[in-house]
Amino acid sequence: MNSELENPMVSDVIGGAQTLNLNNERLDCEHLDEITERWIDPNRPSFVTVLFRFFANIFVDCFRAVFS
Repeated sequence: MNSELENPMVSDVIGGAQTLNLNNERLDCEHLDEITERWIDPNRPSFVTVLFRFFANIFVDCFRAVFS
């Protein structure tokens, strides 16, 4: 049998141009933070803001239900 048919590349399955060889390296879990990029959203609201918005939305829904 043809080995390409038995073990297709990831790019062949997905249809992309990049190839991945998943059999040559193991994931280094001890240094995972150094390998991956940290993406911090500067516009992320604080927990207090999210909590306030949550309860404000409940209040507005109740207010609309009572007075509409």
